[in-house]
Amino acid sequence: MALKQGRVFPIIITVILISIIIYLFATIKQPYVECSKTTTELGIQIVENLQVTLSSNNIEKMDLTKTIILPDNYTSEENNYLDSIKVAIKESYDYLPKKVVEVTQDSDRVIARVVVDDNETLILNNIKFTNVEDLQIKINANTKAKDVVTLKIKDSYTEGEFMTRMRNNGYSCK
Repeated sequence: MALKQGRVFPIIITVILISIIIYLFATIKQPYVECSKTTTELGIQIVENLQVTLSSNNIEKMDLTKTIILPDNYTSEENNYLDSIKVAIKESYDYLPKKVVEVTQDSDRVIARVVVDDNETLILNNIKFTNVEDLQIKINANTKAKDVVTLKIKDSYTEGEFMTRMRNNGYSCK
């Protein structure tokens, strides 16, 4: 009888430890970083919101919402540039599978939502506007340009390294 009582305690401890380990694995949360940047050129606001999921210190998923908000003088009936901007934005993401890009248009804005998780690359901070004789949008597709931010699925970053890189490029992160 004493032998059986001696086995109960280690079994209870083992069950408790296994339960704790299962609980820890079930509640482990992958680091999630959210960064945003707003720029204004010619009265046009460009807002980029990026949500990045990191797993094992690698980028696992990126969810980008890019909003271009035009002032009234560019959305009036004689100067409606929204359709052209929408087409330019769609074409700038032609390198990605169609299923990951959604571009919509509102009364004063174009919104692009891009969700990638399969070895794709995103280029951020790559839109500029000029107005010489007419409003023109310039989208920089050069991944090596120094004034854009290029991120790729599986890029290696800790949460802190990622936030530092984004902050160094003018983004605010949380």
